[in-house]
Amino acid sequence: MTVDIDAYVGATVSLDCGTGPVVFAVKRPARPCAWMDVTIGPGAQRALRGRGGVRCSPLSDGVLTLGPATFRVVAGSDAPS
Repeated sequence: MTVDIDAYVGATVSLDCGTGPVVFAVKRPARPCAWMDVTIGPGAQRALRGRGGVRCSPLSDGVLTLGPATFRVVAGSDAPS
């Protein structure tokens, strides 16, 4: 499943990798910046343009792991989950 996370700015969402949900407030879009060229390598900012994601604040403790996860809208968005 692919999620258009930009559609959830202002919402509260959860991710569950199988160890219980971790809840996040989706705050604002995050666009790639020049720091990417320093950290990843020259050209990273340009390569990631249009694929920045969002900045979130965690609202609960938990563990996220690489792999499949269940995404759920907890509150605050009319976007489909």
